[in-house]
Amino acid sequence: MSDATSSDKQIRFSFGDSPELADRLLALVLAGKKTATCGALRDHSNGGDPMPEVGRRDIVLNGAGEQACVIETLSVETRRFDDIGANFTDREGEGPYAEWRAGHEAYFARNGGFAPDMEIVCETFRLVSVLPAGREVYDRVATPIFIVTDIESDGPTPLHNSMLSFASVAIEADGTRHGEFEAVLTQRPDRTTNETTMAWWATQPDAWKAANEGAEDPAVVMPRFADWVESLPGPKVFVAAPMIFDGLWMDHYLDAYAGTRALSGPFKGRQIFRGGGICLYTMAGTLRGASYLDWGMSKLPAEFYGHIAHTHRAIDDARGFANVLVELFKISSALPPITGSKSDFR
Repeated sequence: MSDATSSDKQIRFSFGDSPELADRLLALVLAGKKTATCGALRDHSNGGDPMPEVGRRDIVLNGAGEQACVIETLSVETRRFDDIGANFTDREGEGPYAEWRAGHEAYFARNGGFAPDMEIVCETFRLVSVLPAGREVYDRVATPIFIVTDIESDGPTPLHNSMLSFASVAIEADGTRHGEFEAVLTQRPDRTTNETTMAWWATQPDAWKAANEGAEDPAVVMPRFADWVESLPGPKVFVAAPMIFDGLWMDHYLDAYAGTRALSGPFKGRQIFRGGGICLYTMAGTLRGASYLDWGMSKLPAEFYGHIAHTHRAIDDARGFANVLVELFKISSALPPITGSKSDFR
């Protein structure tokens, strides 16, 4: 790291030792490929650069010295250079171990000298937010993570009823998975159950059991979910089938309990998702080439779901919908692109 300055314990710094290297490593961070960095312990001694601290949020500068993003330190450990293994260097995102080693030997050699037993400060971090100077690069290099979500409730609307459970699968368009989140919620004391919905639940005893066992307060679960979403690399996009139902519930609960939304927009506050999200129901209907009255998730072939049955257990349904999303992206990627200019939309 180079050119570190501090203000009220927050550090402003750039990666590397040149503007070109600073921009290249910054792009890796913004792309979600770099979640670790390291430096010589000697650089933090005798009034040198401040040591990284777990939980501290620092500002990363681009090669021009402009504020590009904010990262949060997750772990700090001091090791001998020769003791640093691939489990750490892979997180640096700078190529295979041999390439990483050659690059870092050269870096340390030109910045005070290299020795195989030199003490190295190894830091892992997460990207917290992208600042204006980093937005253009972020939009160009980052890979979206789609948060495919299914919910179960005891009625049709969050205005009168309660969400019982939900589950999300974090997945890229190519099928690369980044984890799952599953939760069961206590029913809200200020809401009632819907008679028709409860009659339907009576026909689904296994799903009802899954939607009620181990229930937690939504005031605890929803902030935990928001933190999980933010911990994932790249821009996150909310996906539901349909958006008007599952998305409506998640948006309401996130707003009520976590101070955020299932979509982003021109409003202040915490924004964990990018854009207006994807309605899987609409995406599937249009890419099937079907007329609107012939839309429906049940019209898709079983292999699109990865042969995962729709059980009304939230995690099962979210996994099936995640598989559907990947199949639909395969179809959409084969279509000719439609282009326009920003002036077309006002």
